[in-house]
Amino acid sequence: GVARPVLACGALLKNTFCFAKGESAWLGPHIGDLENLETYESYCEGLERLEHFLQIRPEVIAHDLHPDYLSTIYARQRTGAIHVPVQHHHAHVVSAMAEHGLSGPVIGIAYDGTGYGTDGTSWGSEILVAEAASFTRVATFRSLPLVGGDRAIRAPWRIALALVRDAFGRDLPGAAQSLFSGVAENDFRLVGEVLDSRMPTPRARGLGRYFDAFGALILRRKRASFEGQIALEWNQIADPAVDDAYPFEIIDAGLPWELDLRPAVWAAVADLVRGAGTPAIAARFHNTIAEATAVLVRRVVSSFGPMPVVASGGCFQNARLAESVRAALAPAHDVRLHAIVPPGDGGIALGQAVIADAMAAEGHKCEV
Repeated sequence: GVARPVLACGALLKNTFCFAKGESAWLGPHIGDLENLETYESYCEGLERLEHFLQIRPEVIAHDLHPDYLSTIYARQRTGAIHVPVQHHHAHVVSAMAEHGLSGPVIGIAYDGTGYGTDGTSWGSEILVAEAASFTRVATFRSLPLVGGDRAIRAPWRIALALVRDAFGRDLPGAAQSLFSGVAENDFRLVGEVLDSRMPTPRARGLGRYFDAFGALILRRKRASFEGQIALEWNQIADPAVDDAYPFEIIDAGLPWELDLRPAVWAAVADLVRGAGTPAIAARFHNTIAEATAVLVRRVVSSFGPMPVVASGGCFQNARLAESVRAALAPAHDVRLHAIVPPGDGGIALGQAVIADAMAAEGHKCEV
């Protein structure tokens, strides 16, 4: 339950909003991606219509930490309430906590494409020790440069090139070089020059970007028509009979620990050289993520003590990944997955509402 009526404005993509009062929460309709004026107007109209219907006057308004999201801009334009910025992955984890009636602390596995971090960088593969009002970022994934920013998501060969250059360095082995044979020579050269330079480039840690990178590399896909297209194909092609995984490393130089998947890249390219099929490589990639997640969670338990485990974020729409993570942690841990609220950004507003109520009650990180 919440102490005061709350409006949570949701994220930028796959947007829903949420009203909460007392012991109840109402998620609004699926608005979609707030990327143009027409969608934003529909968002405003739908929100205000439900607010009128429920007869709720919010005293606390929650929004994503990202300052440029249209949902954030909408929230900040509203007056007469306490405004609470909420970190994206914290909201994912708390949405799962709320669905399962957990007060915390929990070990939260938040895997998605991207989310604005408290340090101003892009997060996306996070292991958190979380309560409603606070969290500790315990582990994350090694970041990859996105040459061209969001353009790299539509042209995932750019992320694939960043992946192999990060693993092998500037001089790619022939087997890796040949995977980009369909890319225009000038485009390949220009992206390589950006990767070699000290030009500021956005970096991403999201598991979704690793799905894009591995999928684009092994399946030789140059372009994606929609977000998650490559990841979906990469998931569907995976051989369910393959149960082994690739190696990985965990870099421990203080919190957050960093999962390094470069050994998995070396092994996947070596698999290709040996003639392994793409279904086997895709399966080993999925198994690697599940095994690495289990190792990280066990390390958290060793350092912070036992607690419930929840999993949230858009990557957990991937049933193979979700069940593999659950199986890798069984029987010692019962991983709580979403069943009612979407694991992706369509369910994040519920977490925002619960966090904002808790943070407002404690009086920190809030704006009037």
